[in-house]
This record gives sequence, C-alpha cells and structure tokens, in this order.
Amino acid sequence: MNGTYRGNTGVMLRRELELLERETESVLITNTIEGIEKGGGLLLVKGEAGTGKSRLLSEVRTRAVQAGFGVTAARSTEFEQDFAFGVVRQLFEELALRADRTARESLWTGAAKQAREAIETISSAGEPGDFAVLHGLYWLTINACQDRPLVLLVDDLQWCDRPSLRYLAYLLPRIETQPVLVAVALRTGEHATDERLLQHIISAPALVELNPKELSAQATATLLEQVMDGEVEEEFAITCHRAAGGNPLLLRELGLTFSAQGLSASDRNAGRVADLGGLAVADLVASRLMALPADCAPLARAVAVLGDRSPLTRAARLAGQDSISRALECAILLEQRGIVRIDEVYGSPTLSFVHPLVRNAVYESLDRADRTTSHHRAAILLRESGSPAEQVAYHLMRIPATMDPVAVTDLRAAAAAAAARGAPESAYVYLRRSLDEAPKDDERRAILLEAGKTALLFDVVTGARLLQEAWEGMGPVERADIAPYLGMAYIYLARPDAGVDIQKSTISGLPTTDDDLRKRLQACLLSSSTWYVPGREDIVDCLPELRQLPHADGYGDRLLYCAVAGRNTALGDPSGVLRARETLADDAFVDQADPNGPLACGWWSLAAADDDMSIASLDSAVKRAHVGGSLFTLASVYIHRGYTLLWHGDLAGAEQDGRETIRVGQLNGSAVTRLLGCTVLAEPLIEQGRLDEAERTLAEVGVTATTCPPGPVYLSLTALSRLQRVRGNYETALEIALQAEEACRLYQIQNPAVADWRTLAALALHYLDRDSEARVIADENLDRARRWGAPRTLGRALRVSGLISPERHRIGLFEAAVGVLKDSPAHLEYAKALVDFGAALRKAGHRNDARQPLRQALDLAARCGAVPLSDRASAELAASGARRRRTALTGPGALTPSERRVADLAAHGQTNRQIAQTLFVTPKTVEVHLSNCYRKLSVTSRVQLPGALGAS
Repeated sequence: MNGTYRGNTGVMLRRELELLERETESVLITNTIEGIEKGGGLLLVKGEAGTGKSRLLSEVRTRAVQAGFGVTAARSTEFEQDFAFGVVRQLFEELALRADRTARESLWTGAAKQAREAIETISSAGEPGDFAVLHGLYWLTINACQDRPLVLLVDDLQWCDRPSLRYLAYLLPRIETQPVLVAVALRTGEHATDERLLQHIISAPALVELNPKELSAQATATLLEQVMDGEVEEEFAITCHRAAGGNPLLLRELGLTFSAQGLSASDRNAGRVADLGGLAVADLVASRLMALPADCAPLARAVAVLGDRSPLTRAARLAGQDSISRALECAILLEQRGIVRIDEVYGSPTLSFVHPLVRNAVYESLDRADRTTSHHRAAILLRESGSPAEQVAYHLMRIPATMDPVAVTDLRAAAAAAAARGAPESAYVYLRRSLDEAPKDDERRAILLEAGKTALLFDVVTGARLLQEAWEGMGPVERADIAPYLGMAYIYLARPDAGVDIQKSTISGLPTTDDDLRKRLQACLLSSSTWYVPGREDIVDCLPELRQLPHADGYGDRLLYCAVAGRNTALGDPSGVLRARETLADDAFVDQADPNGPLACGWWSLAAADDDMSIASLDSAVKRAHVGGSLFTLASVYIHRGYTLLWHGDLAGAEQDGRETIRVGQLNGSAVTRLLGCTVLAEPLIEQGRLDEAERTLAEVGVTATTCPPGPVYLSLTALSRLQRVRGNYETALEIALQAEEACRLYQIQNPAVADWRTLAALALHYLDRDSEARVIADENLDRARRWGAPRTLGRALRVSGLISPERHRIGLFEAAVGVLKDSPAHLEYAKALVDFGAALRKAGHRNDARQPLRQALDLAARCGAVPLSDRASAELAASGARRRRTALTGPGALTPSERRVADLAAHGQTNRQIAQTLFVTPKTVEVHLSNCYRKLSVTSRVQLPGALGAS
C-alpha cells in the first residue's frame, strides 16, 4: 500500500521506494546540496522514460529539506504546454502556500512585484511586458533565498510551457553567486515545447548531470519486494528484470499489477511475467483499474481530462459522482493501486497522477468522442464556476471548433490574461484558435491584428503573415496601425524592400487631412530604412522636404524629428541633432515612443554627437524596459546604450550591456539582436586586450575573416577589422575595412562617427607602408569629421592623421586632437590622443614635456580598463625617464563610471540587493564593483565609503 489520505491534515502515509544502485548519483546530490551556499546553478537529471529521474529529484528534495533549505517543486505535463507560466505558478504558489502572511508579502518586495500577474490573478494598472515579468521573477527568486538557500525542482522539463522555460533561461546565468539550485529532470526522445529554449537551458554549465541507468537483477528483486510487500523469489525477479529491461517504472507497474491480481512473486508465477511484461504501461494500468469498483475508473478519467492538481470536488462533478465522500473513497483506492496521488491544497484534497505515463494511459483509454464530450463539459463546468479564462481555454483547445461566439469570448479573454502575464506565445495560441471559430469579419480582423502583433514578439514569420492578412482587409486609416509593425517584421525577415513598400503604400492611401498620422508613418519609414534597408534612394530623396518642416509639437512631428536626425547622422549632417535633443528632453514623449523606431534614431544621433543627454535618456529607458518592456524593447535600449558607453570609454558598462543584449537575443530568438549584441560586446573586449574572446564572440554570429551574415553588418565588420589590425594582420584588416566600406555604401552610412571604416583602412595601409594611399583616406576622414564636428570623431581623425603624417606634422595634429577631446565625454579616445602626443614629444626629444600627457593617459586608460593602452602609456612613461609607478589608481578618481554609481548608492545606505535592483544588474556584479571600490579607495567596509568618496 503506497499511501492513505488522512482527512484535512494533509498528512500522507506514503513510503518512498528505496534509492537503488544510485550510489554515485547520491554522492553527487549530497555534494551539490552542500555547495549551494557558495553559489547556485543547474542540476540536470537526464534519461529515458521510467529510469528513475523523478526519484532522483525526490532525493534532491529530501536532502535539501534535511539541510534546512527552502524547496519548491513543479511538474510539467504534455497537456499543459500552452498554459502561461504554469510551471512558474506551481513553484511559487507552493512557496506562498507554506509562508505566513509577512513572509509571503516579503516575496513581492522591490522589482518582484512586476511578476505578480504571472503568479496571482489580480488586477493591475497596466500590462507588464514579457521582459518586465522575467525581471520580476528573477527578483522574486532572489527574495525567496534571502533567509536560506532555495531549491527549485522541475520534473519533465521537455513539456514545460514556453514562458516558464524563458524564466529558467533568464535565471540560470544570473545565480552563480546566489544560493539557488535549479534541479530539473529531462526525458530524452520526446518532442520539446520549445527546442531552442530547452537547449539554451541545458547547455548552461551544469553543477552536475545525472544519467540514471537500468537496474540490475539484484536491484530488481529489491524494488519488487518494496512494491509487493513480500519476498521475491530469484527466478521471478530475473524474469521481471528481463521483461522490463531493468526499467524502474515498468518494474513497478509489473509489481503493482501482480499485487492487484492477488499473485505472489514466487517462481511458479514467473511464467505469467512474459504475458504481463509484454504489455505497455497503458494495459497494465487498465488491468489495475478493472480490478477496482466500477466508479473508480470514471474518476481517474476525469482527472486525466482536468489535469494534475485537480480539486477532488471538480473531478467528482466531471465524473458524475454526487457524493464527495464516495469520490474520496475512490481516490484512496486509486492511490493504493499506484494510479493517483492525493495532496492537500488550502485544506482540500487534489488529485494528480503518479507519473505522466500513467496519466497518458488513462487519457488514451477515452475514445475521441468521449474526450471531446469530457473537455466540452469541463469547459462549461469551469466557466460556470467562474474559473480563470485560461483554465476554460485549456479545454476549448482540445475540442473541434463549433463556431461558438462564447468560445471566442473565452479564448480572447484567455489571450488577454496570458498577455498580462508577459506570455505572448500562450496568448497567440488562444488567439489563433479563436480564429477557427469563424468570428464575423470585423472581429476576425481585430483578432488577426492582435494575433499578429503578439506573434511578432517570438515568431516574426507568423506575425508578418497574420499582419499582412489583416492589412489587406482594412481601410487606409486602420492600415496605419499595422504598417510600422509589418514593415519592421519584413526587415527582420531580410525582406526590407517589402517592408518599405508596405509603409509607402499605407502613407499614400491616407486622407490628406490626417497630417499627424502621416508624419508618424513617415518617421517609422525613415527610421527603419536608415539602419536596415540598403539602397533606397527614393527614401533619401524626401529628406530635403522633411528637413524644411516648420517646428511643431505633435507626436508625429517629434517622431519625425528623431527619424530625420537619425538619417542626417548616417549622412554626417549635424543639422538634426538640436531638434532630436529637444525632443528627447520630453519625458512624456520618450515614455510613449517605441525604442525600436524613431526614438532609437534620436538616441543614436545624440550618442554620435557626444551629447551626455543620450546616457541619461538611455538609463531612463532601461528602467522603463525593466518595469514594463518587452524583450525587443530592452534589446534596442541595451544596444544603443552599449555603444554610447563604449564611445564614452566605459568599457565595463559596454561589456555588460553587450552581454545582456546577447542574452535577450537568445530569449527572443532574434538573429539581428544577437548580431548587434555580439558586436557591442566585441568592441570593449578588443580595447581590454581580450582578443581571443572578442574573436569567439564575433564568430558566434558568423562574423569571421571569411564569412559574414546577411543584414546590417557595417558595425560588425568595423569591429572585426579593428581586431585584425590589433592582432597585426594588416592585410586582412584592410580587406575587411573595405568590406565595411561597401556595406556602408549600401546603407548610405557616411558618418565616421557611426562606422569608422576609413580610420581602420588608413591605419592598415599605414602599417603596410602604403602611406600615400593611407593619407588620401585619412584626409577624407578628417574632412567628414570636421563637418560632423563631434569631439570623439574629430579628435580620432586628427590623431589618425597624425600617425600617418610626416614627423614634422605629428605633434601639431596630436596636440590638436588632445585639445578637441579634453573636455569631451570620450575618455578613451582622449587617453589614446594623450599617449600618441606624449610618445611624439618623447621621440622629438622633449622628454620632460612628454611626461604629463603620458601620466594623464595612464590614469585615464586604467580608469577605462583599457589594459593594452595602459601598458603602452606605462612603457612610454618609462622611456621618457620618469620613475615607474604602478598603473592601478587609488582614490575616487580611479573609479570607473560603473564602480562610481555602485559606490555612491552604497554610501547612501543601499544594500547590495537594492543597488542591483536600482541599476538593473545582478548581485554578483554589485559585489565585483564594490570589491574594486574598496581596493581603490583603501577601505574595508561600506560605512567608510562616504568619507572616502567625500575626499574627491
């Protein structure tokens, strides 16, 4: 007997089967549990069905509970893959259930409150984006492990719903220093809900991977003794072992079936094993059900239809049982026969199957008509009881369409609920199914539009197809709502011309009276074509007219100012920067605008112009994206901020944003996001001297000396050319720089502030002793830089011209570069100019004059984290005759921008967790920055920080 339900106490008298022939696994589990407090990660249990994966997860739970850890568990099922955050809700509902009121509320403090919609059905002021929910769930997890380590158990990961998979994929890279263990069981040979996300999760470095094998004949005998509560004779055990192949689940089913039929485990019954051993689990379960009273099987089938964790009262109603006491008796009999498990939730019994294969067996015993009838009845039952719309939709999804308007209402309500939880995949599934109910034309178009926009968040192909269908069926004004989304979708699908044509067609069809709407669309068209659509002269031709538009304050006007500024920036014309600055100063506008469209052009324009306002605006955008943004929104913000930080010389900040962009790209599946993220990351790695890592990063997205992906690769090619030059591969660097020139020509990128291929080509030619060719390119680069006028671009152009010019001109050009860059935010470029200036002075015999710029350069390079530049400055300083000093700076001036932000917040009393939430980084990042701050400020605790920082 496996268990007996004991009233409302929730106590189950279940006997856990002994862990057999798992000594190695047991040791690994123990070691993992003992090491959690030093840092968390993934424990992966992987194997075929029935090999004991769930039993090993149970062992993890037992050891964790014995160690005093918090433990929560969830099991995915094949039938609930579309249920938004189903696994997440199981995990955190269990935690909340066991916590008292104070502890429960503490789970939702800080950023965690953003995830509350994903867990609880409560009203909210607005719908958070999918990234905002992920970020909230991360902090919910961190909150849950503050008092003691936390273990999250997920069984049958292959069937986990997509939003929960995305949560795990987001969580795992961020818990290496947190006391959190994610232990999952994965059944091999099964079709996964989302293979890409699943592979991303299990490819994370696991703390340990367990691969349970089949049991020996001796262990088979022991297992059967436990299952059958009696002695097992040798020939019977050997025969069972042979019949089941040592599979623990099949052996258990054989033992339970023999017991149900009143047969002993004696050698005389060994011959019967062959008959039963050839049966599938379904037949074994069916034979046990037949041995029970007739009203037990309907209850089991009702649970199979409703799903695990079904309230007993609900299962009884669906099974047609009026007596709850009799239903409970049936449930106890089913548990005793090893078919279901009885748990207690909020004082009431719930029913779940002991294993997914057992549920499948019972569910498959229903013919198609019975299944349809049962799911239809379940939907009505849930609707009438006021259950959440997603529970009703779960059953509607499993019956044929009936042209039922009520079903459409239920499915759309379920989609809205899923969207509110930041689960676009689930929302889309419900919307797509609602279209099968053949809604009327107006409602159909509305659903198409909603489904298309939703699908764009995770499947651009599907989203574009649905939006195209909706666009074709709508009038001119209605099309205007679709055109920006559809245009961008085609760009992501490498069909930029189709996107441009859709937007142009929509604009031409608008009434002449709708001026603001026309401007909005013109802005979207211009912004998308600036960075993503090559060779469209027809779009650039409209620039003179748009530049002459009178100043106005409409929403469309402001979008257009940003878009025009972006296009002007690409062409190297600074005339739009001022209007872009005025527009981005309006917080209300920035809050409303899409970061993937014209707003991004405004950021790019200000960043290229070295305007400090770009960082302030992007920091605010990062905050908004964490509170209510989507993955695509966050990717755009991180890309633009990463480049801005790079150009300002904050290499650590640029590296962090590059890595975050790549992680977002892995979650949203966007190749463009990953391409740009890897490019953002490669640039600071090169400046830090981490060349092999930079090369691997670019190679991950196909950017190598011999290969290049399609799309806007001008930035990636300039990064690769820079890498090759630093490695000393000048011929390759020149070749790639010229490829970047071709890409820039196609996209009409003429501004050296955006893509500096001319700098790279000139330097490569110089190192190849082709100075006359290099000077031609450098002179053109300097002319364009003067036209643009921003300090970083002009200072760099002057410096490069100095490197290539005859010696008699070098000092003057380097000095001019230093003067241009001195008061700019381009600290790294300033440090480079100072090094070249100091080196030129030393070589000219002015050793004393060389020391001051070289000392400044050494300090700046060290602050930026530019190790190779710092080493060069140190070597030049020594060559000038100055006494060597260590390059590591001390004092507040030595702090990088990222370190300074952390130090300021710590000095004002914020904890590491509070700082991490304020800056949207992990606690580990805060710990690293604080450690550097303590070293540079010569302090040992945060209470000393105010005094140390006040000394600046």
